[in-house]
Amino acid sequence: MNVRYLTFRQKIGLSDADAVNLKSLLLKLGVLTIFRPLSEKFSGMSLKSPGGERFMLINCNQPRCRQHFTITHELYHLFIEKNPVPHNCETEKGKSESERCADAFALIFLMPSAGILQLIPAEELLSDKISLAISQCIETKGK
Repeated sequence: MNVRYLTFRQKIGLSDADAVNLKSLLLKLGVLTIFRPLSEKFSGMSLKSPGGERFMLINCNQPRCRQHFTITHELYHLFIEKNPVPHNCETEKGKSESERCADAFALIFLMPSAGILQLIPAEELLSDKISLAISQCIETKGK
């Protein structure tokens, strides 16, 4: 999985630690993406035409972090999976191998270990107590 993740990041011009703006990435990759309010149990879907055109539908009623996970999950289906087919995601127990791979890809893509390690102060890397330097990452109201 790491090879696919790293290869894809390199292909789109990102290091293994860079943050990514997903909406900009979708534009760069030419994925027609529509954000619409959908039912609570539907996160999103993607389709790839025989001609190579790519489409994604994302549920904008879900929290932004869930939308980001769904986008990267669908990127796996569109760009990594050899023969993607439209399908319903099942519950965690019943997920197919393809769905488990897409979930793992999304997790690694959104939280690359190199990027996380950059947030850990150097003196804490060898200690048993780690406090992520996330204050710079948290948006505050009014800004």
